[in-house]
Amino acid sequence: MNRRHVFTFSAITALVSILSSAAAQAVEKKPGKTDAAKIANAMTAAPKAVSRNASVVEMNDDGSMKVLRNGSGKWTCVPDDPSTPGNDPMCLDPNAMDWLHALMTKSDPPDKIGFIYMLQGGWDFSNTDPFATKPEGGKATITGPHVMVVGPRVRSVPGYDRTGEGANTAMPYVMWKDTPYEHLMIPIR
Repeated sequence: MNRRHVFTFSAITALVSILSSAAAQAVEKKPGKTDAAKIANAMTAAPKAVSRNASVVEMNDDGSMKVLRNGSGKWTCVPDDPSTPGNDPMCLDPNAMDWLHALMTKSDPPDKIGFIYMLQGGWDFSNTDPFATKPEGGKATITGPHVMVVGPRVRSVPGYDRTGEGANTAMPYVMWKDTPYEHLMIPIR
């Protein structure tokens, strides 16, 4: 293993350790219909040091956003997606926001690495199809608290499970492999 891979693995290991303690403090809250409830839910997606000063936006199906709260930080938090049965708010750095916008508009993601917190966990129809509208094989992918590393450069990080459907979500794995939206899922519990 070269020095860069050792540093990357060490940095990810340290990050997972830090996030595990933050996730233990996160409280599951399904957002209500008010903007205040949505903001409170969105802020549970990341450690308070990140979410406290984050902007909070609600995503529309067309990729546009409704600002629920302007923040002073660089992070953006999004409340639970009401179209899924799970509670899945997220907080994204600016690069990950660009990636999410590309996903929502089905356009090419930017060639930069982004980071997403999902300390409440997530619920997806598929581990292989980012645009699936029903569970493949009748079974959805449910993940516990995790962080995501997104962007096309993630493909160059070796050693992660690329099983797709049936991946062990308790271990780091690649979601939506071989698509432009391929990303690394890192559980924190």
